Amino acid sequence: MLTPEYLQRITEQSEEYASQLRTYIISQLISRIMSRLGRGADYLFTSSDNWRIKILQESGELLEDIQKQIISFTKLQEKEVKEAMQEAGIKALQYDDKIYQEAGLIPIPLKQSPVLVRQMQRVYEATNGEISNFTRTTAIEAQKLYISECDNAYRAVTSGAVSYTQAVQEAISNAISGGGVVTYPTGHKDTLETAVTRSVRTGISQATGSIQMTRMEEMDWDIILTSAHLGARTGDGGMNPTNHLWWQGQFFSRTGRTKQFPDFVKSTGYGTVTGLCGANCRHSFGPGDGVNNPFADLQTEDNERIESLNKKQRALERRIRKTKQELVGMKTAVDSVKDEPLKFELQQEYDRKAALLRRQNADYNDFCRENDLKKLTERLNIAKWNREQAAAANGAATRYENARKG
Repeated sequence: MLTPEYLQRITEQSEEYASQLRTYIISQLISRIMSRLGRGADYLFTSSDNWRIKILQESGELLEDIQKQIISFTKLQEKEVKEAMQEAGIKALQYDDKIYQEAGLIPIPLKQSPVLVRQMQRVYEATNGEISNFTRTTAIEAQKLYISECDNAYRAVTSGAVSYTQAVQEAISNAISGGGVVTYPTGHKDTLETAVTRSVRTGISQATGSIQMTRMEEMDWDIILTSAHLGARTGDGGMNPTNHLWWQGQFFSRTGRTKQFPDFVKSTGYGTVTGLCGANCRHSFGPGDGVNNPFADLQTEDNERIESLNKKQRALERRIRKTKQELVGMKTAVDSVKDEPLKFELQQEYDRKAALLRRQNADYNDFCRENDLKKLTERLNIAKWNREQAAAANGAATRYENARKG
């Protein structure tokens, strides 16, 4: 069994790699957009045929650069996923083996079981395949985004629909919000780091769940105990697998042999997207003795309140990360623009965003203090947000606030 805290923490490095890739994609997008659009309004008034040829040539170069970066990302991510799954598998079975050994059983170590190793390998390959699909389509979408934003700006300015400055600002804003975003077949969109984190956590959960079920079959073990944590998702609120609060921290029967406990799969939805070990689930399970339950004292009456607070905290954290990503992208635009009037306008917008970040940080700190929540500073970080970026944003926020006062 793995703790919810462990399943939360195990994906941090994968998320960092994905954040680095997304930041790279956005930076490349903005650098090339500014190279094409940031030389002044007169530069845009060239023949449409020549403009289109240049755009297509540069979009090919952009795609090639991103694909090269993806190769490096893939190597790092595959290594990280493999190590994370191996660590999680060993850790989960170490916990479970204590239960078996106390019952006089002798389980085979993970590395000495070809069956368990193959199960881990299948999930590992599936997880990496999913991440590979994310990154490949993200690169192609970045190329499309570059073409569309440059074309839109060209048409808008040459037709007189909007000003040159407004057109460039809209292109930058769209590049930041749309760069490094994964679009699912349903139309739902996530940032690359969110998609990768969910994929890795789900993969690890499914891999460890698979080998634990196999181990129980080998040991002919029937009673299963699920983990529990405050803030568990409640789904539709009913007595069904989507309501993780309903089944967490309880004993179940794997085969139906132990009549005093409910059926494991039917109750928890194990093996489904919305149930135990499903998408982004932080619950785990392992063998139980039907008596000793370390989760028995977990207070669940406050779960709905905790779940609500956790959702609010995550929302505030996402808002801060989004603003930081915008600031990193806008800093790239300010540093690479050639047209001085446009540079001034972009700097003004950067200062305004920096002041917004300051307010968001203050709101987050107040929220955590008022609700006695631990500030998760690691959840506020993005790639390339270092001391230099923080200092620049802090100075810009002060500049903006002083200007407003004056």
